[in-house]
Amino acid sequence: MEQTASGGTSMDTAATLSAKPQLEPLAVVRAGAPDARASRNGFRPISLDAVNFLAADVRGAVGPYLNVFLVTQQHWSQSQVGLVTMIGGLCGLAVQTPIGAAIDETRSKRGVIVLALAVLAIAAVVIFAWPVFWPVLIANSLMAVAGDVFGPAVAALTLGLYARKQLARRMGRNSAFDHAGNVGIALVAGAAGYAFSQRAVFLLVPVFALLTAIAVLSIPAKAIDYNGQETSSPNQALWRVSPRSPVTTSCWNPGRWLSSAFASCFSISLMRRCCLWWGRSSQPRIQKRRRP
Repeated sequence: MEQTASGGTSMDTAATLSAKPQLEPLAVVRAGAPDARASRNGFRPISLDAVNFLAADVRGAVGPYLNVFLVTQQHWSQSQVGLVTMIGGLCGLAVQTPIGAAIDETRSKRGVIVLALAVLAIAAVVIFAWPVFWPVLIANSLMAVAGDVFGPAVAALTLGLYARKQLARRMGRNSAFDHAGNVGIALVAGAAGYAFSQRAVFLLVPVFALLTAIAVLSIPAKAIDYNGQETSSPNQALWRVSPRSPVTTSCWNPGRWLSSAFASCFSISLMRRCCLWWGRSSQPRIQKRRRP
């Protein structure tokens, strides 16, 4: 009886010890660790942290300072600054949906981010070198278009590197580093403007663009699961989206491109009306003389 009892006790102990490793995946999920497949291929979470932190620096370096620089240093009128800002915002709004659809389809997500970084760097250098109306207008519009790339591209990278149970925590971590980057660039830009000039702030964009490109390229391409066909466990395969799913349908889907075309046409029409309104409002008003 004692041997049976001791044998039963030893079996219970063995069962308890064997059940403990089952808690490790939950601990890993709480720690925000990447997918097992991404870890095997050399992915480190600090690379994605750096992308979110530095990309916020690249996007936020020009916006708060461009208007102040143009008014105080270049002596632009408020109507000129408003026109440049309005056209840039409408261009970004018009291409937001097509860019998101293209990023959803392409497998070169890292390359798309690097290309957008190059556009931002060149546009910032143009504003620094030629702060006149047409170069600034074109450069600011290109920066608005390139800025639409980072949100969906970083989200797509995160989706390809993390499993479903880890995704919510990882997205929150992305947002935390993004806001920390906004605070960091505000401090750095303020220090650069105080030490040198307001014009020197635009040269921070190429520097942070280079650092962001290095961080993006440090993420191994083989660690990204683009279509969900390769998963590390059967449970992850249940949540991965099929390539033929409506969520990741092809860029040539007629419904997607009809909605994108409608949004783009609406934005362009709104831009045209605003330009006409600005042109009419900027003309000097002719006051009619009153007859005695």
